[in-house]
Amino acid sequence: MAKKQNKNTMQINRKITLIPVTSDNDGWKKKMNTYLEKFYFDKKIKAKERQIKNTSKPERKEEYKQQLTEYKKQQEQFLNGELEDYTKQMVMSYTYDLVRDCMESEARQKNFIMSYMFSEMIREKVCYLKNKKEKEKWVNDNINVAFRVKGSPKGSIFDDVEIYSPLRALSIQGYTQELKGRVKKFATDGGLDGKLAVDNYKLDSPFHMSKQGFDIVHEYEDLTELKKNIGKSSCEIYVNLGNGGVPTFARFQLDFGHKGNREELISTITKVFTGEYKVCGSSIQINKKNKIILNLGLEIPKRLTELDENTVVGVDLGLAVPAVCSLNNNQYKKEYIGDGEAFVKQRGKIQKEKQRLQKALKLSKGGHGRKRKMLALERFKEREANFVNTYCHRISKKVVEYALKNNAKYINIENLKGYDSSKFILRNWSFYQLQQDITYKAERYGIEVRKVNPAFTSQVCSFCGHWESGQRINQKTFKCGNPNCKSHNLKFFNADYNAARNISMSTLFTSDNYKFGKESLQKAADYYGIDLEIDSEDQEIA
Repeated sequence: MAKKQNKNTMQINRKITLIPVTSDNDGWKKKMNTYLEKFYFDKKIKAKERQIKNTSKPERKEEYKQQLTEYKKQQEQFLNGELEDYTKQMVMSYTYDLVRDCMESEARQKNFIMSYMFSEMIREKVCYLKNKKEKEKWVNDNINVAFRVKGSPKGSIFDDVEIYSPLRALSIQGYTQELKGRVKKFATDGGLDGKLAVDNYKLDSPFHMSKQGFDIVHEYEDLTELKKNIGKSSCEIYVNLGNGGVPTFARFQLDFGHKGNREELISTITKVFTGEYKVCGSSIQINKKNKIILNLGLEIPKRLTELDENTVVGVDLGLAVPAVCSLNNNQYKKEYIGDGEAFVKQRGKIQKEKQRLQKALKLSKGGHGRKRKMLALERFKEREANFVNTYCHRISKKVVEYALKNNAKYINIENLKGYDSSKFILRNWSFYQLQQDITYKAERYGIEVRKVNPAFTSQVCSFCGHWESGQRINQKTFKCGNPNCKSHNLKFFNADYNAARNISMSTLFTSDNYKFGKESLQKAADYYGIDLEIDSEDQEIA
């Protein structure tokens, strides 16, 4: 049974680049020698021979011949036991091939397990079991045979198939809980009725490691020395891949990068060594830039504070102002976060540059010139993504700071799932990402983020609850149609602030299956006392 998470902790994930390095472990050296003997030299020599044969440029042909001579010399030294040390290229080639094999192996294992469990469920007529509890019990009782390695005395589903696993049991230990959950979901959420397809894992998906299968270590005398050197190019912090954290399979050096979240990563790893953060199961993958990435799972303490159960922050995403915050119990404390015009202008500038390059690519023929332009296009895409990521981080941070300043236990945000995708706010904002950022940061302090029905939040008066057509005069201004409403005492009533107040006071909470549509619109109309027959279908509702 999976261990229950402490209510005072939360789990996070950090991505860190890994650089393959040599290991002094005898098991690693044995694997490395086997790799060199069976694969490395043959692969390199054949590749150079093909290049020599296919090139017509004399200077390039001569360069390839020199490289071929060097590989043959290294091979001869290796076979005669005269190779003094492994080259960087040898270590990189071995480790990258190992990671690729592990990624493909795990995907094939998981695909085979999903297919096996599906066929067993059909054979055992699991669809006829009475309820969800009985189906989950069947999975628990029958899935263990799928989590045993080939040749296990108790039997394994892999005994009669050829799925090579470089990490053997370590590989399976890393994904058992996650995969068991997927099988249960399939069995209970309609997979046996044709409502769900059997999961299919791509061969380049990350491979998982249990916390027993790897370790993060440093080679300094104490924490004081570590803190002095962490972040330097020569920093000796490593990830060991192997049973018990012994580097029998691979050894990597951590690379914190030179920009972005470098300081955050350095702080995170420091807290791992001080014991403040606890390492959990993680995964490794090769990304699109051909870098090996550690998806480090961590259990970290929540920064618990005294929060008021009766105080709720409402957050409205607007045009002029990216986020407007208000409270359910105080009409005076509000905060306008960000500059929407500046955000859209900067993002639009990046998009125009990217579009110009895309047009140039249409006219470009194949060759190195096109390849360079494609790389430039990828850089523009990355630049835009980084810009949005940074902006969402800043907005979400200020939203959570506002909640903490007012001791709010809850943050309410609109659930725009299924809302018109042509709306400006969805087209120009990564709403899901911002929502995830707010949720993650809020959870750290014990603040709960709730999603509410977005219908009519911008049209109903947050002071008296009055609704009539045209109360929202423009993007900035709201004027209540009720002559007795106390909002008329305000010199200026901001429309986004009004929406934020309605969101903060809303109890129209949505479930995970929520999608905006006629049903949710009717629920909101009933909640605010609005007759939908009066309102036209084309009117803006949120």
